[in-house]
Amino acid sequence: MNKSIPIVAVIACLALVAGGGTGMYLLRDRLFTDPKPASDRAAYNAMVDRLGGDEPAVRDELNELICTASAPLEATDRVRRRSLTRDCLDPGMLLDIEHVWAFVGAAARGEADPYHFVAPDQRARLIELAGERPSPEEVLGVRRALARIGAEFDVMRQPPDWTVTVEGEPVAMPFLDLLREAHEFMPPTKHPPLRPDPRIPAFAGTDAELLAHLEQFFNTLRARAAFPPTKFPNLYRDGRIPPIPTALAEYRPLIRAGIAAEKRLLLPANPDEEAIEAVDDVFEKLERFFAAIEVFQE
Repeated sequence: MNKSIPIVAVIACLALVAGGGTGMYLLRDRLFTDPKPASDRAAYNAMVDRLGGDEPAVRDELNELICTASAPLEATDRVRRRSLTRDCLDPGMLLDIEHVWAFVGAAARGEADPYHFVAPDQRARLIELAGERPSPEEVLGVRRALARIGAEFDVMRQPPDWTVTVEGEPVAMPFLDLLREAHEFMPPTKHPPLRPDPRIPAFAGTDAELLAHLEQFFNTLRARAAFPPTKFPNLYRDGRIPPIPTALAEYRPLIRAGIAAEKRLLLPANPDEEAIEAVDDVFEKLERFFAAIEVFQE
């Protein structure tokens, strides 16, 4: 009887290992096996057809939408998302992700939620711009406008390649200070570029992220000095400037006058064309950023 004890223990261990291995194998199948046949792409193909038929472009953008999604994902989806590469060559890898599959199925029927890839707490900013139920055309229009603003925002936040020396008594130049110190707000590389030519009428997590960054920027001390509430009251809402200041167009003549006054302070008494061009170049990034926001509201 004593000699049989080790044999029983070995058999028990082997049974546990076999059972554990079977469990891991089944779990692996649940995590990594496509629950949908590779040939069953009817919904995906219907969505691609709805969006113009350029499958590689749609696949690339869908890959970007899920990779930058801020919406909460199931654990299995998070695992599968981590396996994606920047260039996804197989749409099956995207369709394996339930969050993507749910969107594709709805998009094929023309019923997709444009906020599907955005976290619930980020939707409010986007809904304010596009509305609760924007049309696909409206979604794409907002996304293109945000991409233009994001591009100019990145350019404006590059470290300045110029220096300015003002002789005599210091004078207030809030727009120059805003421009000169914009790169200290946040490195441009911290925010990924937005897609300038989107095809899929769904907002990306990066769209909502840009709005959060813009709101932070417009409410820095430098921005509030350039836009004091006593002078620009309609820019403010509940004491803060929103990420896309809807009243900016109303104040553009006042802003241009303020920038022109600061330019005159930087120029000598009788400036030549080279000096004027140099000063214009300093403020160009700021004016292009404001213009992109103004165009957004048209």
